[in-house]
Amino acid sequence: METKLETKLKTNELIDISRESGTPSYVFDMRSIMEILELCKKAAPSADYCYAMKANPFIVKYASEFAKRIEVCSPGEYEICVREGVELEKIIVSGVNKTVASIDRILDYSKGKGIYTIESTLHYEILEELAAGKNLKLKVLIRLTNGSQFGVSKQEYFDILKKVTESDNLEFIGVHYFSGTQKKLKKIEKELIMLTEFATELKEKFGIENPELEYGPGLCVNYFETDNNMDQLSELTCFEELLKTLNGYSKVTVEMGRFIASMCGYFVTKVIDIKHNEDSNFLIVDGGIHQLNYYGQMVGMKKPFIRHYSLGDDIKGDVGEKSYTVCGSLCSLNDVIVRDLSLTDVKYGDYLIFERCGAYSVTEGMALFLSRELPAVTLITVDGEKKLLRRITETNIFNSEMK
Repeated sequence: METKLETKLKTNELIDISRESGTPSYVFDMRSIMEILELCKKAAPSADYCYAMKANPFIVKYASEFAKRIEVCSPGEYEICVREGVELEKIIVSGVNKTVASIDRILDYSKGKGIYTIESTLHYEILEELAAGKNLKLKVLIRLTNGSQFGVSKQEYFDILKKVTESDNLEFIGVHYFSGTQKKLKKIEKELIMLTEFATELKEKFGIENPELEYGPGLCVNYFETDNNMDQLSELTCFEELLKTLNGYSKVTVEMGRFIASMCGYFVTKVIDIKHNEDSNFLIVDGGIHQLNYYGQMVGMKKPFIRHYSLGDDIKGDVGEKSYTVCGSLCSLNDVIVRDLSLTDVKYGDYLIFERCGAYSVTEGMALFLSRELPAVTLITVDGEKKLLRRITETNIFNSEMK
């Protein structure tokens, strides 16, 4: 089912950009980010929104203009925010790997501004020690686990909370909870019931009334043509109805990365070879699975939203309609992007444009495998300006002795 969003780059625009930057290349359209966040605020107005920048760090500067908070999970992500001029008060420092060195590095920038999550007793000890040493008062959220490696159990939560409430250096402001991505609304409903009950326990055991809630619902994104999930407007509208059942919190901040970023992204790759092996037709492209990542894809069995741009009849290639397996540039049997893709009149040098890849593809793939180049990155601002953020970049220097 198609999204209700209006913003969609035309094929000719994407081809012109990729001819300038080379392929493979990513194109991220910030007008789409503006539109999805405005849709969030309109369809589910009872919450504020936090952009989880791990989904795509290239767009954080622009997402921060519309989102109330930005979640970072490493000192490196924090420094990107500093370079991009993100307001430090907006940043929530999350992640399981907090060390004295990493938090000290962040506090040198923040001077205590922003919010810090606690996901273990060790995290409490680190934040307490550094805040005391720097004479700072840090706002903290304690993360409740869903049974994974993230957050803490309920009993450990209460143990840490007791210490925080007795601290002169830490201020408890609320609960952090996230349990995964691409979740059905039924699961979200159960989580909100549980979180309401947890707020009651905080009031009964500690006298804490109406704390904040930082909640990651993991709303679904339709990645494939066969997906039968709701469009984004309907998903948000149903989510807003569920939020009305939540009680015990003064403010809810909805933390999302994939749902915000996915629709803004395009991956453009070029056909570099056409092969016919036995009964199968193959297209080899200059991208690959190390650069293109769709959550739920199974070795190319699902079909993403794809456009084919043909160079014309005077170029060598196939004539007529055929079904192809599209493979990337890696020397791996796993490098299958999509199977059974029906295309007509495919030529050497034609372009394939993959849609809805604004989240995770740019950072989550096996970027260094085979020492292939990093794709170019072009960003289109809300004013329509095209900015080349990264040229095609060699990676071989990272896979040998650094000199």
